[in-house]
Order: sequence, then C-alpha cells, then structure tokens
Amino acid sequence: MLFAFIIFLPSQFGKYLFFDFSYIDGIRVDYLALVIFFNDILIFFLLLLNFKKLIKFLASKKTFFFFCLIFVNILLSKNFILSSYHLVRLIELLGVFFIGKETLEILKEKKFLLGLLVFCLIQLSLVTLQIKNQGSLQGIFYFLGERYFTLETPAIAKASLAGVEFIRPYGTFSHPNSLAGFFLLIYVFVLTDKRFNQSLVLKGMIILASSILVFVSFSKVAIVAFLIITASLVIRQLLRSSQRKEEEFLCLPCLIAKVFLPFVLSLVFLQASGDPFTLTKRLELAKNSLEIIREQPIVGVGLGNYLLGQEKYPSSFPLWLNQPVHNLFLLYFSELGLVLGGLLAFLIRKEMAKLMKKNLFLALVILLTGFFDHYWLTLPQNRLLLFFVYGSLASSFSNRKLVSKS
Repeated sequence: MLFAFIIFLPSQFGKYLFFDFSYIDGIRVDYLALVIFFNDILIFFLLLLNFKKLIKFLASKKTFFFFCLIFVNILLSKNFILSSYHLVRLIELLGVFFIGKETLEILKEKKFLLGLLVFCLIQLSLVTLQIKNQGSLQGIFYFLGERYFTLETPAIAKASLAGVEFIRPYGTFSHPNSLAGFFLLIYVFVLTDKRFNQSLVLKGMIILASSILVFVSFSKVAIVAFLIITASLVIRQLLRSSQRKEEEFLCLPCLIAKVFLPFVLSLVFLQASGDPFTLTKRLELAKNSLEIIREQPIVGVGLGNYLLGQEKYPSSFPLWLNQPVHNLFLLYFSELGLVLGGLLAFLIRKEMAKLMKKNLFLALVILLTGFFDHYWLTLPQNRLLLFFVYGSLASSFSNRKLVSKS
C-alpha cells in the first residue's frame, strides 16, 4: 500500500463535488470544489494501520494550540464549509508528513527509489505522447488523473518556438508549471540526499527523468531555479573538495558538464514564448491580494477562501481572476491574516528552521518557485509531495540519534 501511494503521488484522479460556493460569476471553479482523490483512500488506510503511532506523533501542546488558532480562522472565514474542508486537508498533510517519516524504515532506500522511478517514467512517457499528440490521450491515463484537453481548449497553456505554436505538456497535473515544480523537488531531493548513494543507477535514472520533465514543461521559473540550484551544488562540491586535506579523485570535466549541459539546453527552452500578458495578470492578482490583506489583517478571509475574497475586485482578465495569487506568501497571509498567520509561523519556527537547515536546497526550490506561483499550497500532488519529502527528511534526524546512541 505504501509503494502504491508513492507511485500514485503525481495522480489527481478523484471525484469533484460542486456546491453554490464553487461558482464565481456562473463559472465552476475547481479550487472551490470539495474533492475525494484516490490518494485520499490510500492515505486513510495507511494512517488507520498506524493509528496509535499517528496519535503519539500529533499529541503535543504545540499541536493543540496550532489547531486552536486555525479553528479561530475557520469560525471567522467567509465560508465555514470550505474552510472546514481545508482543515481536513491540513490534518491529512500532517498525516502524510508522518507517512514520510516512516517510509524509509519500511521500504528501504532501493524500493523507495524504485517507486519514484516508476512514476517518473510514467509521466515522461505520457508527456512525450502529449507533445506528439498535441492533446491529452485519455484511456487508461484518465484513471491517473489526466484531464481532457486539445490545442483549442480555452485557456490551455501554450508556447511558441521558432514561430510554431504548441501545447505545453500537462502529464497528470492541472498545469505544466505544477508538473515542473513537482519534478524539480524530486530532482533536488534525490540528488542531495546521501541516503540514496547506495543505489546510484536508480538515483541517476530518476535525476535524468525528472530533469527532462522540468525542461519540457517550458516553465521558465522552474528552469531558472533548476540552473541556480545545480550551479550552487557544483560550486559547493568544488569548495568542499578544495578544503579537504586528503587526496581524492575529482572529475572536474564532469562537474563542469553538470552545469554546462543544462545551461545550453536552457538556451533552447527559455526562448519559447508563452502568454504575453502573464506579468500583467500576476501583478493584478498580487494587487488584489494586498488589498485583501489590508482589509482582513487579523485572521484573513479564511483557509481556502482566497477566491471568495477576491471575487469582488474587477479584472481585465475575467477567467484569470479565478486563479489564486501567484505567490505563496501573499496567499498565506491573505487566507490567515498578518496576525494569525504570523502567530502560526512563530509557533512552528523551530521545526521549520531545523528542516531548512537539514537541506537548504529543498527550501530553495520552494522559495524560488513559490515566489512566482501558488501550487505548493493549492494543488494536491504538489502539497502531498512537499509534506512527504519533508517527512522523509525529518526521519533522518531520528535515525541519526539512534546511531549516536548506539
């Protein structure tokens, strides 16, 4: 069941339930729907089988106080049902964090990497076929969460290269940018975690597949973040090797190639032009978000209620207005308020600092992509992966303590 959960991490197959509050100006909005995903069923049974350990994991005064603050936000939100639904989602994400902590103790590194490789290859195959087909494939891929789309689908993500317009591949994701961020996090996680060095073949295949998926998504933010992080890792490796007194083999051409090849590829993929109004749209959403924060500085509009708070503002791009603000920090403070959001951040500051210190490059992925998009807070696959990866990262703390005690 745990192996199946890993393989289905990129899936968004589920049942969407739409209510009156799920519509804005008569348009049905997925972000305002209540959804039951196939992954939710797997998560439920995984947590049920480990119920006692889960309760022990969640049982603390800090956790209790954290949810008390969240409950205040829900009581004062624009829509109580929608906020309550997102509270359940938050509890589920903490459960996924717990699952991440236990995963490597159950599956071990090789099986864990095998699960990641399986879904990387599935997504790579699907993305390749979508580019060739210039649309979705459906069939069995529908049951992995692939949505139906063609080149004529309204608001579909397109790019243009050398005068040729084409669809940016979606895989089983809601948007190519979401796909890019997902596999950028996989790339950095597998590349930087030393626990995976015992299975170099699997590790190398995952790094290659996830790198290709980042580039073919044509997400400029993700590609630039990929280049920054890769260059930083190579520089760090060079500095560490120069400081070591013992002699060791250092393949300098290999390190140069690690940076040079992605930079050459980026010259091709970054030339593709997308929506010419993307900057204007994002600035408009940011302006709306700042207005929401100004009007609701204490507790915000409520968990998951951002679009309900934004609907009163006029827009030059009506369909685009049904999108959350493309900035994690503005979205966070819009829904939770400066005061309540600040208290929650202060409450978990030590845990966050510990995880960031453990792997700064993972945090850099979230910061670089999150400054220009919202999917780490709003889209199911990205949220699950984020908490799952950081749960796995947290497990290394306990493993290290066990080693030191021995």
